[in-house]
Parts: sequence; C-alpha cells; structure tokens
Amino acid sequence: MRDNDKTIMGGSRITVIDAMRGIALVGICLTHAMQYFGEYPASPIRDSFAWIHSLDEAMRWFVNYFLAAKFYIIFSFLFGLSFFIQMDRASQKGVDFRPRFLWRLVLLLMIGMLHNLIFPLDILVIYAVLGFPLVLMYKLPNKLLVGLACFFMLGGVQLGVVAYQAWNDRVPEEHVRPQSRSKQRIGRPEKALFGDTVYNNMTVRLDRKIRYQISSGRGFMTLGLFIMGLVVGRIRLFHHLDEYRKKLYVGAAVSAVLLFALYMIRPHIPRGDPNTFVGWISMPVTNAINLLTAYLWMVGIVWVYGFGKARQALAPMVSYGRLGLTNYVVQSVVGVFAFYGFGLGLNQYFGTFAAVVFCVGYTVLQIYGSHFWLKKFRYGPLEWLWRSGTYMRWQPLYR
Repeated sequence: MRDNDKTIMGGSRITVIDAMRGIALVGICLTHAMQYFGEYPASPIRDSFAWIHSLDEAMRWFVNYFLAAKFYIIFSFLFGLSFFIQMDRASQKGVDFRPRFLWRLVLLLMIGMLHNLIFPLDILVIYAVLGFPLVLMYKLPNKLLVGLACFFMLGGVQLGVVAYQAWNDRVPEEHVRPQSRSKQRIGRPEKALFGDTVYNNMTVRLDRKIRYQISSGRGFMTLGLFIMGLVVGRIRLFHHLDEYRKKLYVGAAVSAVLLFALYMIRPHIPRGDPNTFVGWISMPVTNAINLLTAYLWMVGIVWVYGFGKARQALAPMVSYGRLGLTNYVVQSVVGVFAFYGFGLGLNQYFGTFAAVVFCVGYTVLQIYGSHFWLKKFRYGPLEWLWRSGTYMRWQPLYR
C-alpha cells in the first residue's frame, strides 16, 4: 500500500468512505429540509420581504441542481460498497457472510419500519428489501454486474413498466387506477395529531412510497447503485486510490463535458407521463445527469481528502459518517418534530432558506457530537444495536 493510500485508512477502516458517507448525509438532510421532511405547509409561505423570497428561490435552485437525488446516489452506492467490504472481510476468515447479512437486512427492515412510523420519506425499508437481490448477485462476474447496473440505473426496467401500463390502458379505468382514489383519502390536516401521522405513514404513505419506487424507477436505480458499489469494492478502488486517482480525474473531466451536453439537450426532450414511452425518454437523461453530478461530488471529495490539512479538518465528518445509521434517524426525528403540526410546526413559518439553515444548524451539532461520542464508544447507538442483533450477542460498546 502506498503512503497516500495509508492516509485514508484508519485501522481496518477506509476513512475517506466514512467522510463521503457523512457528506452524503448532510446533503440528504438539506434535501429533506427543502421538502419540510415530508410535511409541506398547507398554504404557500408568504414572505414579508422580496429579498427573503429571492433567498428561498436561490436555495431551492441550489438544492435541486446540486444536492437533490445526487446524495441519495452516493449513499446508495456506499451501501453496496459496504456490503462488499463486510463480505470480503468475512471471506478472508473463511466465513460465508451471506446468511448473516440476510439476517442483518431483516433487522434493517425492522429498524426502517419503526423509523417509517414517524418519517414517511424513510429509505431504510427500501434498502433492506433491495439488499436481498444484491446478496443473490454476489457471485456474478463483474461484466455482467456492470451491465445490470447500467440497465437498472438508466431506466431499462421502466420500459417493461411502460409496456405493462400500455396494456392496462385497454382496461376500463376503474379497474386500473385504484391508487388515484386512495390519494384522495390522504388529506392531512394542518395540525395533524401524532397518531394520525403514524397511521398515514404506515398505510397510505407507505403504499405510495412503494408505488413511487416502482413507477419512477427510483427503486431499480437504487439496486443498480448497490451493484456498482459491489463492483467498485471488488476492484479495491478505495484500497488503492493512488493507482486509480488519475483515471478518476480523467473520468471527472469527461463527466463535466457530458453533463454540460445533457443540460443543453434536456429542454428539447419531450416530457410526459413516465408510464408512456414519450415520457420515458427523458428518464435516462435525468438519471445520467444525477449520476454524473454525484460522480463529480465523489471525485471532489477524494481530491480534497488527499490534502493533509483538509483531511484533518474533515475528521468530525468521518465520525459523522461512521455513525451513519444513527445520524440518519436522528436528523429525521428532529426534522419531523420541528416541522410537523404535532411538534413545533415550523413548516407554517419557515421558507426554504430558513428551513435549510435550521437543518444546517443541528447537523453541525450532530457532526461534532458524533466526533466526541466516538472518543468514548466504538459504535453509534443504532450501529451497536444492529451489530449486536446481527451476531446475536451484545457487542463491546466502550473503548
């Protein structure tokens, strides 16, 4: 291992991956803040001053173009990479980790279902479900995996959905779209009670989320990202960054050119119902834009992390990423309490800019809180419970 590679390792951990995960978590939190953590205000916020409205518009533009969807891509990619790292470490000890990882996914599903009780935008349930086919693909050759990943990420599966929808359009509408009637029953009162929110999250909103993952192609894209993480783990890119660094930078230059070209042609691509072929055409372009932007973010993080002073400054972010599960749940619990009617109800008073700044504030507290936590403990609270459940025995927590 070269000297610069050693700087990204912390014991058996690859710290640049933790830093990347932490930065992705920040981007996810800011995206959720723009969305008021799933509880949009009952009526548009009326800004008292024009400059506040301008700040809101600027923040929405920034989040939509640079953060939204991009950091979910990084987070999903890192899930697949972490899957490989766990499987690889076990195989080096002569252990087939697949059965235990399947049980680990069951535990993640339980955590996700509990999280979904209060936070309808939870992604842990989707991760747990999509982790099962990832385990089945573990032994497939890299070329086949890359082909499958591209097929999933660029909307290939959606062609089948389009064909299915075209066939269903022949059937009378009352037999085709029962979900449209269920949406009419969602009605969220401005001051929804906690119990009402929990019930809606576990019924109508959970059903809507699953349908969205299928109809939009987001779920298939997530699986493709899992697979790419697995492939990148196999080639040990992050173990030997110096060997791949030049290729990563060349890829970033090419990605920037392609991204510019895609933004130029996107306004000329027809838009429509994504369940029709005309509507589907824009999907690969949009997905490619998000993928290329996420790639540029990842390469940028790798580049910055290569400087000693920057690496030291990012140490708290590494801790934040190591406690990824705990921090993901905590950020949404705080956000729900802050913006929902049964909590502080800030969604009725905060514009986009104020909501994002509020999120930045408590995220900074989380980052430094994680750093101090890991000085005394080996794992975050949820990481410790998840790990203990995985091995069916209590794991050491204190250092």
